[in-house]
Amino acid sequence: MEKSKISGKISIEIIYIAIVFSFLLFLGLGNLWNHQIKHEFPYAYFASDAFQHQTRAEGIKEAGSYKNEPFYNVFGVKDVVGYYPPVLYHLAVILSHLSGLEVYDTIYFLPFFFAALSAIIIYFVIRKLSIGSAILAMPLAVLLFYKGAYTGFTWGVWPSLISQFFLVAFFWSIANIDIEKSSFLFAILLSAVIMSHTSEAFFAGFMLTAYFTFRMIKKTATKDLIKKILIGALLTLIISSFYLVIFRGIWMERQPYSYSVIKEWGSPTLFIADFKILILFFAVGLIACFLLIKNENIFPIIMSILMLLFSYTNYVGFGDRAFQLRYFWGVYLSVLFGFGIYHLAKTAYRKWSSAHSIILAVVIFIVISFAGIEYFPSYEKISSPGIMNRNNWDTLQWISKNTEQDAVIYFFYGDAYNQDAILRNSKRTHKLIVPQDYADAINKKEIRRYFETESPGDGGGGAAIRKGLLSFEFKLDEMEKNKEFEGKKDICSFDYYVFDKGTAQTAFAQYNIIMAKELLKKDFVKLVYGNDNTLSIILKNTKPGEDCIEEGTIA
Repeated sequence: MEKSKISGKISIEIIYIAIVFSFLLFLGLGNLWNHQIKHEFPYAYFASDAFQHQTRAEGIKEAGSYKNEPFYNVFGVKDVVGYYPPVLYHLAVILSHLSGLEVYDTIYFLPFFFAALSAIIIYFVIRKLSIGSAILAMPLAVLLFYKGAYTGFTWGVWPSLISQFFLVAFFWSIANIDIEKSSFLFAILLSAVIMSHTSEAFFAGFMLTAYFTFRMIKKTATKDLIKKILIGALLTLIISSFYLVIFRGIWMERQPYSYSVIKEWGSPTLFIADFKILILFFAVGLIACFLLIKNENIFPIIMSILMLLFSYTNYVGFGDRAFQLRYFWGVYLSVLFGFGIYHLAKTAYRKWSSAHSIILAVVIFIVISFAGIEYFPSYEKISSPGIMNRNNWDTLQWISKNTEQDAVIYFFYGDAYNQDAILRNSKRTHKLIVPQDYADAINKKEIRRYFETESPGDGGGGAAIRKGLLSFEFKLDEMEKNKEFEGKKDICSFDYYVFDKGTAQTAFAQYNIIMAKELLKKDFVKLVYGNDNTLSIILKNTKPGEDCIEEGTIA
């Protein structure tokens, strides 16, 4: 194996690592945010999940704890237990307090920061095997921001991304488990995996089993190793016990595991063919692994191979959790890539040094990041404000600050509202018109009082209310039984109405204006927000339940 050529000049290695870390932040978040860290509204949010996490963190910051879910996230039900893995939200709130930035900026910054940091951690995992391989592995991290992988960030799969960072860090702790008191680090990192996105803990357990089996085969599984693993596991249970009770009582009840094979996922994803010619280097790395199987430090290669295999467990029952692992292929597969290209270079030029590795790595960075060569996967720059805009943000902020906390807000058609978690920024219970029924009214030129209506909210935890230390009642079941989420609703029963005056669908915008004018014919319906310069107008119904609109046809 290669001996370090830079051991006496460690600063060169540190500089290289620091530049790579900064470069990954520049490509991933810098370009996406137009190199501004502070924004006037949630910027570059592309899907509902992103707003789900943003509004939950906002609610935690306002409440000062995550004892309960913000009521506007769960259909207006109060006292719902905070049931989502909490690490991302607490980190976002802490960073918001420390930096003075809004939560919608800090919670978006964290997945990019930790993704870049994971490339550094995996560097030190690979370094135990070969410095040259570690150096050459790092350019593949650029492909964290490639095709479907990038949507993991822009669409808001943030808890999984954070958990996978801790998963990588846990792999590092396994690779260094022989150091003194490593059980404590082991426990902290595994607990972080569990409390960031729990499903990744299963893969952590599989990897730990693989490592122990590897040590057994090598006959290096000492009593001290077994003791450290057992202590680490016990500490993990203690540290994460509060959340594990919630996970057992809510998630395992509402979404129990069931064996299912799926070939496709509703969200964009990566396939191994997307790596194009780089697959050859993965293959070389795999072959080199078998040639060097007697090496005691071969665990990084085993880790890389297993994480690739785990990414295909959607065929054996792990569903979308397997697909989510592919967001981090740029990190997991970097081991095989670095190992493969290093051994090709070493074979071609026997005097290959770490300096050569750095030069070649820079070339690979340039090719993957900027060249756009047909047979190489390439970084794809995204620069867009996303589905939120200043007008919608101002409207939602006005609602959150100027309406009664128990008010129910009715949203008529808006272009962004199909990603309905955006509406949770109103911080009020909200309802949303079903566009198909609205279109039917338009086509028939009818003024209606009753419309098919959605009740947006997060139902994954069943709106669980704690009844005892280990028991929960699911309010969602009662609401579904009473058909509170479906069917036509009387718009006169709501407190406020929101109409967008400008939409991509002109007919919807025109009908919004017509409906608003019809409602304003009643003296108890008042215009409370909006003018010629705003995208939206808001009407207040001061007598909910009374006849607020005359049904008929449009002249």
